[in-house]
Order: sequence, then structure tokens, then C-alpha cells
Amino acid sequence: MTYNNRYRIAVLACTILCITSCHENSIIENDIRELSPLVINATPSSTRTTLDNDGKTVVWNVNDEIAVYDYSVAKHRFVIGSYNSNKAQFIGKITAQKDYFIALYPHTLGADNLSENNEVVATLPLKQNAAQSSFASGLNLSVAKGARNIDGSPSNVTFYNVCQLLKFDIPKYAAGKIKEITFTTNKPVAGTLNIDFSTNTPQTTIDPNGSQAITILPPAGNSTFNAGTYYIVSAPVVLEGFSMAFTCDGTSYTLNSNSTFGGEAAKIYTLGTIDLVNTPDISAQHIYTNGILQGTKVTLSNAPIDGYEWKAVVKNSAQNIVRSIIGTGTLISSEQDESWPYLPQGNYAIEYTYTTSNGKSFTKTQTLSITEQPQFTVSMTAYTSFSYYKGDVVEKNISEANKCNNATIYAPKIAINNISQRIIGNPNYSFSVSNTFNGTQSDYSSGVYTYNNYTVGNLGSYTLTGSVSFDGVTQSSSKTVHITGIPYTAAPPTQTDWTGDANSWKSDFVRLHGNTITKTFFCPENINVTVSQNAYVRRATVGTTYKLLCSGNELKSMSPGYMSSTTDINSYQTQMTQNTPTVSCTNSYGNPDTWISEGTNAKIYSITVQYR
Repeated sequence: MTYNNRYRIAVLACTILCITSCHENSIIENDIRELSPLVINATPSSTRTTLDNDGKTVVWNVNDEIAVYDYSVAKHRFVIGSYNSNKAQFIGKITAQKDYFIALYPHTLGADNLSENNEVVATLPLKQNAAQSSFASGLNLSVAKGARNIDGSPSNVTFYNVCQLLKFDIPKYAAGKIKEITFTTNKPVAGTLNIDFSTNTPQTTIDPNGSQAITILPPAGNSTFNAGTYYIVSAPVVLEGFSMAFTCDGTSYTLNSNSTFGGEAAKIYTLGTIDLVNTPDISAQHIYTNGILQGTKVTLSNAPIDGYEWKAVVKNSAQNIVRSIIGTGTLISSEQDESWPYLPQGNYAIEYTYTTSNGKSFTKTQTLSITEQPQFTVSMTAYTSFSYYKGDVVEKNISEANKCNNATIYAPKIAINNISQRIIGNPNYSFSVSNTFNGTQSDYSSGVYTYNNYTVGNLGSYTLTGSVSFDGVTQSSSKTVHITGIPYTAAPPTQTDWTGDANSWKSDFVRLHGNTITKTFFCPENINVTVSQNAYVRRATVGTTYKLLCSGNELKSMSPGYMSSTTDINSYQTQMTQNTPTVSCTNSYGNPDTWISEGTNAKIYSITVQYR
């Protein structure tokens, strides 16, 4: 875009020097006399030194001042005189001994003298106050070369803008939020300018030590920028990329571009819209409901651009999309995601896409590291006959206790607790399960690992341990069960199962003369039991006493009379003690050499011990 850069000046042979501009093609009359005042007339609608409403035409302001360099190369200040709808007057004095003079706008930016090469030396400020829809008055450097005719006839002069303008916009949503903007590029754009006007048009160069940055401040009297269009006055150099950095409420933003542009004075180059592009804050949190892990919520706050829709996807290390979110403002993913409700520990890539106010779309990537560990528990369960007796793991049920095998550990299970079934049953997650007991896993369902029943060879307490590893966390649990040997039936007692001796161990009875046999159980505590027997006692010529004992306590005693017998088929309720967990059968006398049934002896056909 080219903006109108000409201000026509005419010189009249009279007592004052007048530079007049009525319209773009007007004839301006002026005159030069020695030590005479110079009057510059300008029409406000077309010749002020800011941009007019069309955004292209440079026009004068009524408070403008210019510098005029005469033959002595010294700077003279010309100030506003008066103006009406047609003209404005700049008045000052020069020495009219030279056929030409050079004028510079604005007066304040010009050096005191021309350079040794008769170049105008001016300073383009490193800090510039902005003006809405324009640039601030006193920034747009312009030069003119004037001459007088010997006969005093009119002579025209033209002001040339020697800088380029860089245009940018601030959108409505950013109004009142930006305090200053720093424009930075790869070449000097502000500082000392040297303007060579030896030819028909001025040629401008910038000191190579000039600044590569210009700071733009809000319009005078304002602390922030309003929405609208603003301009930067820059040296006319070709720029290869730029950045615009600004702050808002303590937050820093940077707009970058790799575009190549510029290099021609009196042209406007568009930089774009200054969007408040935030870097989102990304966090992840495991969500628990009533202590149960439901999944992971991902939150992207501090949206790239306030009020504009944006979207994001979260990818795991395998490049699986585990979250997809779209909306305005803060984006929050649901932990109810069907495929990936839970996000394990590790690194994730967050790709977010947003569109700026000028319609340009950007996709950027950030990383998210999840280090939060899952909280869960593991329970190890199993039961035996004693478990039914106590109501441990299973409901207390004496009848069921007495149906159990007395040496079997039933239904060993490892259960994962406090994790939602959406996670436990999801093939995207793996659980490592181990146990310390024998048996092959027979079933898995909903986080419960059930193993085969396990029959042990000895009475006592058994501690089963199970552990589960999930997402780098291992939780263990143990369960102690008791093999008491109850319920028990001996029909009859066997020599391998009981201690002590007998006269004979038969397949259908045990014969005792003067003998005692004992069965030892395991009691983790005193146990209420029912002891039942089927026993027969006979006396011949010598008397005898048979006793049934539990933990040393007599349950039944039989002493039949001379040449008679007694039978007992009964049950006795008692308590088997932890310290003496035994059942004993004892007979006080019998002749071991007399094995025939008519001799003194006792026969035990069966012994049963059950819980009660």
C-alpha cells in the first residue's frame, strides 16, 4: 500500500517565505528574502502529518513544526502561525543567500546541522507513542528541497516521506490489556538516519549501529491500547522476519513471523493482528468417586486466545489419541472416556489448534508428564472349615463348616479394589498378579483372580499372599487360614492317624486292652466341638474302665460288670482347647495276649469330631 507523500511548497518574491498546500495538485506560492520570515500554508484536510481517515493520505497537524536548513547548513525552527479552512502558516527566518534550502519534518528529530556531505541527519525514536488509526504526530520523517526564482516567480517544492509504515491491529477482546509492544527484527529500524537529497528524490540510509527494536507505547495519556489499527514508523529497510513481544497482566506473549517485506519509503506494510496468544497450562489429575479410581481428567487452562474456540488431542508414547477436547476457554476432558479412562504415568504429547482473529490457524505441541501414582488396594481371601465356624470371609455357618474337607483351603482369591471396572476390564491396561501358594488360576473376572482349591498335608495356620502391580505401583495383601483337622471321622481310627498303640488295628475297629490312642488336632483358639463315638467295652474276669477324652476332659466312661459288655453310640458337646487339642480313647486293663473277643478289651468302631 502506498500512501500520499507529497506536500507542495511555492516560493513568492515578497517579504515572507510562504509554503502553501491547498490540495494534492495545488500551486503553492512562496518568496524568499534575506532574514525574512517563512510562512508555510497548508490545508488541514489534505496536508497534515498524520494519516487521514482513509488510512492512506498523510496530512498536516496544526501544531507541526519543521526545520529549515539554509546555506549555512544550520537548522532553523519554523512554527505554526495561523490557519483556517484553507491554509496553515509556518513562520521562521532563514538567510536568503542560497538558491535552495532543505526542510525537514519534524523539527525535533533533525540534527542541528547538515552533515559534511550536505545530508540531513535525523533520529527516528526507539520508543514511539502510538495513535489510533495513525501514527503519533512528530514521527513520520519527511524532507523537501526548495528553491527561489531570480525573478521572484512561484517555485514549487514537495515533501517526501522517508520512512515506511508497519501496520498492525489490536482485536476487541485484547482492548485495554496490552501495555507496550516491542517490535524486533533482523536489521536496524530506528536510530540515526542519513537523508541524501542530492538527486530528485531523497535516499535514506540508517546507521548500522542503530536499534533492531522499536518499543510502541499506548497513545499519550493512555496506559493500554484500545482496539483498532496502529502504525510503527520504521527506517525503509527490507526486513526478514520479525517478532512482536508484549505483556498483559504480567503474562508475556510473542508473535513471530518469517515473512520478508519492506524496503520502500512511503509504503505501508501489514504485520497482522496482535493476538493475546497464551501458552496453555496443562495438568492431569486422577479422579476418585467414593474412593474408587474412575480415570484421569486432563485440564487445559489459559486458552491460547480468550473467547475463541480451540481444540486439543492428547497422545501417549505409542501415538494413541487418549483424549480429544474442543471448546472455548478452559478445556476439561472427562475421565469417563471409554477407551482410555485412565492415563498411566509417563509422557504425553498435547497438540492444540487455535485460530487467530485474522483467521490464521496454528497447531502447537506441548508435553505433559504424568507422575501421579494410582491409589488402590488388594485383598487376599480364602477360607477353610474353620472360616465357616468363625464367620471369617464367609458367613458363620456350622453346618457348612462340617461339610468342608478338613485339609482344604477353598477359593483362594486376589481382588483388586478401589479401581473402576472401566479400567480393570479394559484391554488397554495390564495388571501383573502373583501369589505365594500352590494352585493354578482357574478364573478371572472383574479384577478378581480365583485360584484352584488347595489341599495341604499338615495341620496348622497358612498365610497366603497375593500381589498386584499396576502402573508402577505394587500392592500386596495376605490372608491367614487355619487347617484344624475338623470335621473329622475315623471309622475306625487308623494307626497312621493316631498316636499310641493298640492290640490290633482292624479295618472295622480298634481293640484296646490296657492302651491309649490319641488324635491331635490344631486349634488357633478354643473350639466348641461335638465328639461322637461308637465304642464297645467287655469285661471278663478282671475289670476295666474305658474313657473318651477331649483335651484331657472326660466325655464318657464305661466300666461293665463281670462277664458283661457295654456299648456307647452317642455324641458329646465339649470344648477343644488351644493348648491340648486332642481326642483320646483309653482302656485301663486288658490282656494283650488274649485277643479273643471274650477277653477284657475295648473296641472303637468310629470317632467323629465336628464343630458346634
